[in-house]
Amino acid sequence: MRRAFQEAFSPRRKEEGGALVRRDGARVLTWERTYTLLTPLFGGGVEPREADPVSVVRATAVRGHLRFWWRAVRGWRAGGSPERLWELESALFGHAGEGGASPLSVEVEVLERGQEAYPFTDVPGKKFPQANREVAHPYLAFPLRRTEQDPRNYPVRVGVAFRLRLRFSERVGGLDLREELEAALWAWETFGGIGARTRRGFGALLPQEVRPPTEEEVRKRLRRYSREAGWPEGVPHLTPKSLVRVVPLSWRELAERYQDFRQARPGGNSKSPGRSYWPEPDEVRRLTGRHAPNHPPRHPVRKFPRAHFGLPIIFHFKDKGDPPDTTLQLEEAERRASPLLFRPLGEGQKPCVVAVLEGARFPGGKLILEDKRNGRTWDVDPWLTPEEAQKIPVLGGEVDPVLAFVKSL
Repeated sequence: MRRAFQEAFSPRRKEEGGALVRRDGARVLTWERTYTLLTPLFGGGVEPREADPVSVVRATAVRGHLRFWWRAVRGWRAGGSPERLWELESALFGHAGEGGASPLSVEVEVLERGQEAYPFTDVPGKKFPQANREVAHPYLAFPLRRTEQDPRNYPVRVGVAFRLRLRFSERVGGLDLREELEAALWAWETFGGIGARTRRGFGALLPQEVRPPTEEEVRKRLRRYSREAGWPEGVPHLTPKSLVRVVPLSWRELAERYQDFRQARPGGNSKSPGRSYWPEPDEVRRLTGRHAPNHPPRHPVRKFPRAHFGLPIIFHFKDKGDPPDTTLQLEEAERRASPLLFRPLGEGQKPCVVAVLEGARFPGGKLILEDKRNGRTWDVDPWLTPEEAQKIPVLGGEVDPVLAFVKSL
């Protein structure tokens, strides 16, 4: 593993004697990596849910992913200061305005554009489109399915491959860019991907001639690159003690486990699933004052714990008399990315890494349930007590649903 790592990060020799040297004496290094995608590319273009028509992998998108993962494993260097974090990040990736150019050049060469494939296709005479599970698990790909508002099924791209070239000055001021980029690139390759919905495994990267890491190897790298303290408030991050697992499950198997956990019911089949183990449906019924005749609210917990998996969540009831659609979200921001991420690491989409990003779950703190049709809102609570967690069977007494899911694998 060490040899593969050293070879992967060795600068390409552009001149006899090593790296290029600028007039000011700074060494300019070039790193080159080749990737294939283990899973379909979801979106990634300027339009939501669509691949870029010119380049299916854009250099600006790669820069954005590297920026995020640098922050997630190296943000501790800011010593808790958001201003210092911005200074360090700008020194590496640049910023808008005069003098904000980045010392890092990102170039992408698309080797294989891949082919379009549809996770959902329409079937004549059927109300809902059919899921193509061989393309992607429908529970993960649901944003690509047509709706009443958008009657189109969107494709993903499979078989994408590209070459990445990073060129940068070895040092800028007192910042060792080699060390910082090494950490960001490793974290992106291990936990991230390209395109959208990478936290659910789409666009997972497979570096050429690098074998999947073991759980201990992942933890060793976190100990090398990250720290426990020093993180500015609200920055999602991973530390040496973060919950990280490498599990012997395929991407599809993990998606099924995830769906079963989030949709847990006592019934053994789709025709008779039974009432949800989770409290949210009954609490929506209580708050709106509406329920189907055979669905009176009865869950003993009056909380919204599944908010921890990411926001917004739209609650849709099918039975006559039940509430209209309502949306669970932060009061100040509709979207909040999930702290849970999982993605495959090797060919055959197995094994998978599963990790939980640390940091504030709900910045600003206030969650609301909104009935947009009637203009009504209710303040709600996502945090469980130990006593309440005992009343939700799938949690096994764990108050944090995200941790409970990872521990269940």
